[in-house]
Amino acid sequence: NNDLGDRSGNVNQKKRLTSLQSTIYPSLSSYADLQLTAESRENRHDIHNLLALHVLNHVLTSRGRVQKHNKRMKELREREANEDAADSSGEAEVVADGVDEERWRDQGYTRPKVLIMLPTRGTALAFVQRMVSLMGESAHIDHLDRFQTEFSVGVDNGDDYDDNDNDNEEGNLAQRRRTVLQQKGADWNELFGEKVNDDDDFKLGISMTPNAARRTKRREKSGKGKDSSGGISVKFFSEFYRSDIILASPLALKMATSGDEDKDYDVDFLSSIEVCLVLHADVLLMQNWDHVTSCLNELNQQPTKTNETDFSRVRNYLLAGQAAYWKQLVFVSRLADPFIMSTFKRHAKSVGGRLKLRRKVPADEATVCDVLTRVRQVFQRVPCSIQTQGDDRLKYFGEKVLPQIVRLRQKHTLIYIPSYFDFVSLRNLLMKADTTASNFVSVTEYSRVSEVSRGRARFNQGRKAIMLYTGRAHFFLRHGIKGARHLILFGLPEHAEFYPELMNMLMEGASGESEVEVEAPSSCLALFTKYDAHALERIVGTKHCERMVKGEKSTFLFCS
Repeated sequence: NNDLGDRSGNVNQKKRLTSLQSTIYPSLSSYADLQLTAESRENRHDIHNLLALHVLNHVLTSRGRVQKHNKRMKELREREANEDAADSSGEAEVVADGVDEERWRDQGYTRPKVLIMLPTRGTALAFVQRMVSLMGESAHIDHLDRFQTEFSVGVDNGDDYDDNDNDNEEGNLAQRRRTVLQQKGADWNELFGEKVNDDDDFKLGISMTPNAARRTKRREKSGKGKDSSGGISVKFFSEFYRSDIILASPLALKMATSGDEDKDYDVDFLSSIEVCLVLHADVLLMQNWDHVTSCLNELNQQPTKTNETDFSRVRNYLLAGQAAYWKQLVFVSRLADPFIMSTFKRHAKSVGGRLKLRRKVPADEATVCDVLTRVRQVFQRVPCSIQTQGDDRLKYFGEKVLPQIVRLRQKHTLIYIPSYFDFVSLRNLLMKADTTASNFVSVTEYSRVSEVSRGRARFNQGRKAIMLYTGRAHFFLRHGIKGARHLILFGLPEHAEFYPELMNMLMEGASGESEVEVEAPSSCLALFTKYDAHALERIVGTKHCERMVKGEKSTFLFCS
């Protein structure tokens, strides 16, 4: 079916597959494992619409097959009960149907077939709305209002003010707040803005029954009125063991599958997952990737309880403990990261094969071209091994970079650190040094609002020479750091758009300098290793990345 719907949710308008959908669909329909690290705001609609259609097709086809077999088995039992035991011909027919058990093996140990992991309630709401729009008007959905209430946000009445001084002041504050949120960018507002629910603790069970709407109408109207040709009965917030689709954040799923005692440990509802979607993997990476790997480890394990399972209808590969080889795993991310790629490689075992789709970055589309500040950008490759790259990077900074900062008495230095573990190591290094022990501030994702405000003010005023700024703090909060004149990237940011954002902060720092502090011009130093090739490619482009990673030179200069 090429009818994937338009962006307004109109499923009646015919629309052919896009080029990207045509590339993905053959592997998706053959249940191959997919690693799509080429998602963007422009093609997200096409990718998620195709995945939503694939999920609906899989669930409804499976449920329809089970219903068909249930009806046929019921007919056979009724025929067997009505036939005379002395009729040998009738007995032979029943035996022939009963011996062929393979035709009835259409189920798993438990009912859930599809697991979809998403980072926030807002992203879950958007994906479920795609599925609902693809079901059509004949679908009968229970608890839809409750779902929309719990997964969306309340109506913002910030524009409704009375005409008095206090309300005018509140209106100005609200307008200022909207301006600040708008400056954080469209990507941030889609995930954490005021119009979306950014809660990362949720789980939802969805059950589907094909043609249920038609049977309901026949039962209620007894043939009167217009009959639906094929409706779908959908129920939100169903119990996991009575659900076909499970949508959950890795955090909530981790909490649901782990308990303090053995009796609370229950993962049997994940024993028969046939399709697993990990959407917005780049956002999940910034939350806690360990939760994702823990949840994937629990899939397709042999159940510990019977759970009212009819073992005569369980598929043979499940009984043989080979369910992992018949599960389709789909990763969708905006970026290629070693953690995402290694997890996919470890858990992608489908007999249908694998498809990895990534995007090469032309030089004119690299994010280094978005830098507006006139700054000499130095990229320094740090020699290291894969086992000790973190220690080697810290050693290089302590021996080469930090002494130079101390010797020049360099102020207004912003140090960006992608990993919190590297931040701890670097913070300890600065605290051990006498010259920098009390001359730096830290802004992390765990800092209190008062600590962040106080640290930013002291850094902007020059009372603290160095600021340590973590990658997750910038991802979740998008602080605009004022007063920075020198930027040091302890590691390359995973999200390439962070590089020009950090670089353009130097413009505000340069414009706010006092007449006393006329020191060296703004500078930028980015440390990278040969294992940072994916992040480097998104910043400088594919061709430059190959030369910088494999070339004999270790220092590279870009000028904007």
